[in-house]
Amino acid sequence: MRRPGATPLATALAVTGVMSVTGFIPDPPAPASAPAQSQAGVRAPATARAPQAVQEAVPTAGTDPVDGVAMIYPTRAGGQVWHLPADPSADPRLDGTELTPNGDGTFTVKDVKTRLGVSTTTYDEDEHEKSLLWRQPELRDKGYMHDRNDWRNVEISGYVRYVAGDDGDAFTWYARGGRHTGTGQTPQACWGTAYKGDLRYSDGAVKIEKEVYHRGGYGYAKGAYVGGGASVKGRMVGFKVVIYDIPGGVRVETYLDRSGDGTWVRVTSRDDTGGWSVDTANPCGGTRDERIIWGGPKAAFRWDGATEVDVARLSVREIDPTGQTDPCATRFTPAGVTASTWEEINPPSNAVDGDLATRWSGSGYGAYLVLDLGAPRPVCRVDVAWHQGDRRWNDYTVYTSPDGVTYTKAAEGRSSGTTPNAEPYRFPQRQARYVRIAWWNSSAGNGWASIAEAAVFGGR
Repeated sequence: MRRPGATPLATALAVTGVMSVTGFIPDPPAPASAPAQSQAGVRAPATARAPQAVQEAVPTAGTDPVDGVAMIYPTRAGGQVWHLPADPSADPRLDGTELTPNGDGTFTVKDVKTRLGVSTTTYDEDEHEKSLLWRQPELRDKGYMHDRNDWRNVEISGYVRYVAGDDGDAFTWYARGGRHTGTGQTPQACWGTAYKGDLRYSDGAVKIEKEVYHRGGYGYAKGAYVGGGASVKGRMVGFKVVIYDIPGGVRVETYLDRSGDGTWVRVTSRDDTGGWSVDTANPCGGTRDERIIWGGPKAAFRWDGATEVDVARLSVREIDPTGQTDPCATRFTPAGVTASTWEEINPPSNAVDGDLATRWSGSGYGAYLVLDLGAPRPVCRVDVAWHQGDRRWNDYTVYTSPDGVTYTKAAEGRSSGTTPNAEPYRFPQRQARYVRIAWWNSSAGNGWASIAEAAVFGGR
């Protein structure tokens, strides 16, 4: 017997200001829990919890006239669009895994390595792939791989229901490259550039990554999962990945409709303005932290490890992101700064003096710096300039707290090791007075945490 699928669509605006589109029958979310982590705090022992998704009112641009899904950004005037048709097998722009229609607007996929590629209107893979540009200095100059019609500023959307398989894997939406194929040799490795958003099956957490080149995972600039909660298993969930140019680089945003009722919330975003790098040499003539500032002829929906998935309302739209402001652009001046430990000559105050030539240094695994904003603020980004950040990487975790006692993990990862300037670490917006930057390890291996400058940003 076929499982229940989509209900007829209708649109409405939620009272919170978030665009709401009624669709699939929602499932009640289950709260996530994580074991408490105790660390020595400057005021009291702290408890760290897994990061939670924070609902933010998203910019609304009406509903898609084809499938009724809320649009975060408007379609560019004259821009190209693609929607999953009633008969996918007849669509010359769609390639990859077979989709079996269920008769209610949903499709079932039973392939543990699903790849669904969507070409632009002017790209024919058989005819054009061998002539794609692939040397990254040339791609920077031209701004495209195939032609000016390449997917570049895009909003990629889809509803998915994970039914069975390996719960630890994820759905991935991506763009700004060609077909991801080959064994890491040029030019194939260099077609496989992308910004990617991942939605994990087990807990609905989301991650943003960058693929600088395609070679079995070696070409990834890594990201960390945030916003975990209930598993997406057995539930129809909406997932969006938005990619667009900003001054000096590229912004990637992710959104979820967790209940399947059309209420979209922003989970996280990341600006790539330099410093976000891979660990290996770039075979495509670019840098290790290459910003993918060009378009590509393919956008894609992919997932692994799932033996059965239902999908509906997949789409790719070329968007107009102009007029949208950075939600994390307000810099908060700290009222105070302290740390768990420091050298007399490198005190915590050096990390907020505006001088990259000075630094805070503290010894030991878990050493941390704390910025006190003086009052709760809507924070969503921390910029950190690491001492000798162009010579070594640092493993870090960012925590936030409303009271200096209970801390919640906001972001974690590894710095690029390629720049002495500040690197932005973004996370879902939350109210916090205290921001802690904890250090765990570095490639220097000397047991010292050293931060030249730290700053906290958020909304107004």
